[in-house]
Amino acid sequence: MATQPRAHKSVGEDYLAGAKRVSHAFNLPAKAVWAALLDGDAWTEWLPITKVTWTSPKPFGVGTTRTVEVGAAKIEEEFFAWEEGKRMAFRFAASTLPVSAAVEDYQVVETVTGCELRWAGRASAIFPLGFLVTQQLAGSLKTGLPKLEALIKAQPTRFGL
Repeated sequence: MATQPRAHKSVGEDYLAGAKRVSHAFNLPAKAVWAALLDGDAWTEWLPITKVTWTSPKPFGVGTTRTVEVGAAKIEEEFFAWEEGKRMAFRFAASTLPVSAAVEDYQVVETVTGCELRWAGRASAIFPLGFLVTQQLAGSLKTGLPKLEALIKAQPTRFGL
C-alpha cells in the first residue's frame, strides 16, 4: 500500500447510480443520529475506523474535507452534498486504497418512530477490487449501524438527547 494518498477521479452525485444501499431504522430522533455523524470520535466506535479528522472549519457544508484512517490506510474525503441535519455525501479525493473512485452518501430521514439512516456507496477499481471494496463498505455499515444506535442510547447527552 502506498504511504502517500493518491488522487482519485472526481465523482459526485451521478456516481451514486448503481450504488450498494444499506438502511437502519433508529428508535431515536434524527438530530441525535446526525450529531453522531458529526462526532469524529464516534465513527471509531461503530465502524472499523481508526481515526477521523475534520480538516475544514465549522460550519460544515459542500466542500468540507476530512481525513479518515482505517489501520494503515488513509482516505481524504471531500463532501459534494450537504443538507444540515439530513444528508452528507462525499467522494474519496485521495487515498492509499487501490481504488480509482469512491463515494458514500448518508441520509437521515425522519420517521414516525424516530428516523432511518440510509447509506449508499460505490467504489471503482480494477476488477474485482471495486466490487470487493463496495461490498466491504456495505458490510461494515450493515454491522455498524446497530452499534451506532447502541452508542447513542448508551451516551445520550453526548449526542444531544
